[in-house]
Amino acid sequence: MPIVFVHGVNNRKEDAGFLDDQARKQEYLKTLLAGPLGLDVEKTAISFPYWGGDGVKFLWNQASLPGGGVEALALGQANAEIDLRLQEAREQAGTDIVNLGDLSRAKGFADAVDLVWDTASATSNASQNVERIAAAYEASQRYLQSNPAPAWAMKTPPLSNAEFVDELMKGIEALPDGDPKLETLSLSGWLQSTREALARLGSAPSDAMTAATLSLARRSMHTKASRFLGDVFVYLKNRGTAAAPGSIVNEVLGALRTAEAAKKAGDDKLIIIGHSLGGVIVYDILTYFAPELKVDRLVTVGSQVGLFEEMSLFGRVLPAGMPTDPKKDRISRNPSVAVWLNVFDTNDVFSFCAEAIYQGVKDLQYDTGYGMIDAHGGYFARPSFYKRLRIRLAQ
Repeated sequence: MPIVFVHGVNNRKEDAGFLDDQARKQEYLKTLLAGPLGLDVEKTAISFPYWGGDGVKFLWNQASLPGGGVEALALGQANAEIDLRLQEAREQAGTDIVNLGDLSRAKGFADAVDLVWDTASATSNASQNVERIAAAYEASQRYLQSNPAPAWAMKTPPLSNAEFVDELMKGIEALPDGDPKLETLSLSGWLQSTREALARLGSAPSDAMTAATLSLARRSMHTKASRFLGDVFVYLKNRGTAAAPGSIVNEVLGALRTAEAAKKAGDDKLIIIGHSLGGVIVYDILTYFAPELKVDRLVTVGSQVGLFEEMSLFGRVLPAGMPTDPKKDRISRNPSVAVWLNVFDTNDVFSFCAEAIYQGVKDLQYDTGYGMIDAHGGYFARPSFYKRLRIRLAQ
């Protein structure tokens, strides 16, 4: 079952962390999605067509951004990024101090476990330990099945966040038929940065840390917004026609045709995941450039497909007067797509619904736990996202 992931805006090979982020998606798609769906992970081909090189170019290297080159953070960049994630977790919880034990009692042990591994996936050493994180997350799900509310997680007063992690790891290590990747679980090693981050989450941030985080957030939002708009404008300008597709369409279409050709007896399903503008590009291909392509599962995440349709940006002529009744009229189901899921987060201002515009699509809300800064890219950074997605795909 080939899986094709089409990235969205703001992705450039030259950016720090690009390859690490792609490797994380590859591991999570393999371990947390393909495996639990019953696919042979060794035979599942996962591809990442890259179109970022044809995206927007800034002639003055984004010198138009306010504050460029003058903002200074009190923290190191890596720590500031982590603290930005932790601050968003605080905002999501509605409190400056987030305790995993309190969270277990209030929302459930499963939510606390998800927060542990979602935090692990955001820490500074995550890129070197992505296989361990994925395996540990899967192991924690097995532990959850037989221990949905362990006494140690529900204690009053609660354990500290570091103690909570220690107890969780003890439970995972005691599981029968453990994953070989988890044979060495030294908390002084790869998991230490996660424990430290969760310890910070369990205490109120200082004023200096809050100021530094807000400074980074403002800069981050401005940078991402400019690239978002730029990539959209470039795609629309250079989209091309059915007879002469543009370079971005050609890159993605080539990957989709390669994946389709890779299907074989017993492994003949094609899953396409399109993030952000990647979802728009995939939909455009399946309805205009190559409507003959057959897709078993299309997943658009944090995407703008419905918005583009409402603004008539796909360049096709809808039936006369469409829609005569916006409350009822829907564009006909795409016969080339067996199942289409559209995922959005209400905190993600760049994500939009599709169910009220198209037949044959199911809108699904997913709470990334991030604020407006990181919500748009936060879906695929969280192991818990893949768990929820695979449940829907299995249905």
